Amino acid sequence: MPRCHECSKVVIPRCNPKDFSQKPLRTWPSGPELIRSADSGCDLCSFVRKEIDRTSLANYKRMYGGTTVVLRDCHQEITMKVSARTQHINVRIKNLQLSGYCSMDITRENTQCSLPETPEDLVSHACELLEHCLLNHNGDCESSNMDPITKAASLPRRLLDMSYAEDIVTIDVQAWLAAGRATIEELSNYCTLSYRWGNGPPACMLSTCFLGERVIPLASMPKTFKDAIFVARGLKIRFLWIDTLCIVQPSAYGDSTDWDAEGPRMWLVYQNAVCTIAATCSNNPNDGFLSKVGIDCNQPCSITAETDDGTVQILSYDSSKSQFYRSVVTSNLNRRGWVAQERLLSRRIVHFTEEGIFWECQEFDATSKEMIDPCEVGAEMGSQHASFLTFSQWLCFIEFYSLSEFSQKADRLIALSSIARSVSSERFGKTYFAGIWQSHLEACLSWKSESPCSADSRASCLEIAPSWSWASAPGKIEYANAAFGQQSGMTSLVRLKDTSFQPALVNDPRVERYALKLSVRLSKLCLPTDGVWDLEDTGECISGVPLAEGTLRWDEVQDNSVEWRMYNVVPLGMEKLDGYGHAQYQALVVDLLPSTGNKYKNGVYPTFRRIGYLEWTCELRTIAHEGREVYEEHDHNTLFPVSSIRTIVLV
Repeated sequence: MPRCHECSKVVIPRCNPKDFSQKPLRTWPSGPELIRSADSGCDLCSFVRKEIDRTSLANYKRMYGGTTVVLRDCHQEITMKVSARTQHINVRIKNLQLSGYCSMDITRENTQCSLPETPEDLVSHACELLEHCLLNHNGDCESSNMDPITKAASLPRRLLDMSYAEDIVTIDVQAWLAAGRATIEELSNYCTLSYRWGNGPPACMLSTCFLGERVIPLASMPKTFKDAIFVARGLKIRFLWIDTLCIVQPSAYGDSTDWDAEGPRMWLVYQNAVCTIAATCSNNPNDGFLSKVGIDCNQPCSITAETDDGTVQILSYDSSKSQFYRSVVTSNLNRRGWVAQERLLSRRIVHFTEEGIFWECQEFDATSKEMIDPCEVGAEMGSQHASFLTFSQWLCFIEFYSLSEFSQKADRLIALSSIARSVSSERFGKTYFAGIWQSHLEACLSWKSESPCSADSRASCLEIAPSWSWASAPGKIEYANAAFGQQSGMTSLVRLKDTSFQPALVNDPRVERYALKLSVRLSKLCLPTDGVWDLEDTGECISGVPLAEGTLRWDEVQDNSVEWRMYNVVPLGMEKLDGYGHAQYQALVVDLLPSTGNKYKNGVYPTFRRIGYLEWTCELRTIAHEGREVYEEHDHNTLFPVSSIRTIVLV
């Protein structure tokens, strides 16, 4: 058990660690120092370094667009302490580039991680998980009760019949029903595959329309598909649905008719499947996934440590929900936009990852703490389903979803519309269009781009979505903090009068283009064209009211040949910040389309498009009241008088 000088002093307390919680067991001044000590042969330093590597912090770069996290240059300090709350050894990393901390837990257990299982063992494991779900969830993971006609109509158009040993047969579901070759219940016994396309679809993809059946030799199929068939057969499920084999691909056929009909129905395919097989550790159809499951457990994952009473105890990696997050949520597979639909709508999912098998089902509310004991079924349990989403969770999901990758940009909204069909109408209302909810209009409009895009990039996105929709921004977006609590304390300053569907620039039924007819308090404000705004230095005022601080985010790069320029501003809402003497405003920066003019004329209202987002805080005046100074109730009519109210169209 070789240890460096500092690690040789580490003693793990066995008693109540309360007295130890303020005193680090070990501190490394930087990432490079940890690496040098690990390379010298210290097993504790190597253990901590390996755990940091296993957290895959670089995944944050993939999902959130930040700078790649590299151990050698991003950590200012790494501290190992005992948590008084969990009694785990906690490793905390101070990260200069991320301006914050990342922490992980190492547990004290006499256990070793098992070696990867054989494909047969993995399938047996998956069967155990499915049976456990079917037996213990009392039907909560089942699809809603439907009459036979509705159930038949909701079935996929095509399925893969796996009842033949060496051949896979693509069948026409409705033709089989009409001929009496299978019942509705038999055809409902199917599973789906969630996987990455890689550089393109496989050679065996469905490239022509057919009548009757299509036979595909199993030997000619790519490895990921073979693995999925092996798993589905092991689960005793006869039928399988794979998108490239069950929908005629426009890229091969040259006609999008089949895709336009079946693409919008994919939400039904996943929602009604018995189970979704997620090939999370596969990078493309030829990669396979069964041989990769558990390869991250090959390396030693525990060491011995001396305790304060002189005994020896095992330190091992903690199998917690964070492991599910980094293995599943931030995986390459979940970067695909369509996978967001697949994951949120599936009744059950079995994830095959490099760290093992993970199980999800919709029986649990997304906010629930209840989980299946991993020790009972040998896998972690997660929960995430569209029907349980709250509005705040929807906003968080859109922030995540905005970074998703699509082969066809027009699919961005069509995949999301499927999720919108499954959320609770009591929480969201019934009117949804172009990525927003009418009953949460102000909150949905309060998005901001992480960074402005080029004019060409924005124009490309405006072909598929209106400027006020977050889908008109090509990169990551985030919502204002006020949007998450906008149901309380927010005074709305905008009123939706009507919506209208606008002709698209391209003839594509997947494009959602709506115009909003709004009653707003249209104002003008001088703003910096480079988007850098320090209000404390400018002394900027609106209607004589000083602005305390603010944030400006451009959707697209502005012409900065002039440093400051007058812009049209549409305030969305105002919220009083109790105890701080301020009122916070959210607003859109909009640009007038010259062709419509700036006044109502000949039945045409002034038409604007969104180009940025603005929020600022106004100081409330103080007045004398009963011998003391109190904050005056701020009236938004002071900033935006009734005389500024206009009806405009936002496209």
